[in-house]
Amino acid sequence: MLFSEIPYRLEFLDNFYLKFVSESLLYLRNFVLYICLWVFGYLCLCCIVYRKYARRLPTRTRGALRAKRVLIVIAHPDDECMFFGPTIYRLCEQGAEVYMLCLSHGNFEGKGHIRMQELWDACKELGVSDHNVCLINDTRLPDNPKVQWPVPVVAKLIEHQVEALDIDTLVTFDRGGVSSHPNHAAVFYAVAYMFVEKVMPEKCTVYTLDSVNILRKYLGFLDLPLSFLLSSKRYFLRWTESRRVLRAMKRHKSQMVWFRYLYVIFSRYMVINTLRKISLADIELELEVDD
Repeated sequence: MLFSEIPYRLEFLDNFYLKFVSESLLYLRNFVLYICLWVFGYLCLCCIVYRKYARRLPTRTRGALRAKRVLIVIAHPDDECMFFGPTIYRLCEQGAEVYMLCLSHGNFEGKGHIRMQELWDACKELGVSDHNVCLINDTRLPDNPKVQWPVPVVAKLIEHQVEALDIDTLVTFDRGGVSSHPNHAAVFYAVAYMFVEKVMPEKCTVYTLDSVNILRKYLGFLDLPLSFLLSSKRYFLRWTESRRVLRAMKRHKSQMVWFRYLYVIFSRYMVINTLRKISLADIELELEVDD
C-alpha cells in the first residue's frame, strides 16, 4: 500500500462510520416517534372507552350477571379486595344479595385473629352485610402456598353454602388463581370437582375471574380496551367508585406493606374484573390441559 493512499482510505472509513451513525440515529428517532404515536393513540382509545362506557351507560347495564343471590368464594382475607373488588361493589350496587365464603383465616404470618376482623371490616366497606360473611377455620386448609388443600373438603364446604343459601350465581378464581397461588387454584379445582361429581346445582351459574398476564395485570385503567375486546362479562369502576375498593383494602392494615401500595395503585383488578362463565365442558377441557 502506498503511503499516499492512506489518507484516502481513512477518509472513506470516516465517511462510512459517519453515515452509519447518522442513519442509526435517524432510525432510532423514527422508532421512538412511532412508539410515542402508538402510546398516544392507545391512551386516547382508553379515554374514549372510559367516557363512553363508564360514564354514560346506566349502572345496571355495565356487565350485569342478572344475579340475585351471589356467593363469592375466596381463599384468604384480602382476596375480596385485591381481586374481586369491582365485582362485589357493582353487585351490591345492583341490589344482589352477596355472600362471602373465605376458606382460611390467613394465619400464614401468625396474624389470623387480626385478619379475621379485617375481613369483616373490608366486606362492610364494600357493601356486604356482616351476616353474609362466612370464614372457615379448618386445620386442613392452612394459609400456606406449600400446602395442597384437599379438593373434596373444599368442594363439600362450597356445596354446603350453595345449598344452604339458595345461591344462583357463584364467582371464584380460575385455574390460574390470578397470582398462581396454590390455595387460589384449589378453589377452582374444588368447583371443577363439583361439576364432575354432578353435585353443582343446575340453577347455579358459575363464573371465574380471568387471570391475565403480568403486563396486563399492572396496566390498571389502561387495560380497559383489552378487557372489552376479550371478555363479554366485565365489571369496572369509575375513578370515584374505585376509591371505595381502596378504602376497603386499607381495612386490611396488617397486609398493607410497601408492595401492596404499589399493587393497589397499578393493578387492573382494583378497577376491572372480567369474568368467564364455565360449564362441565369447559371444566373437562381445563382438566385435559392439566393432564
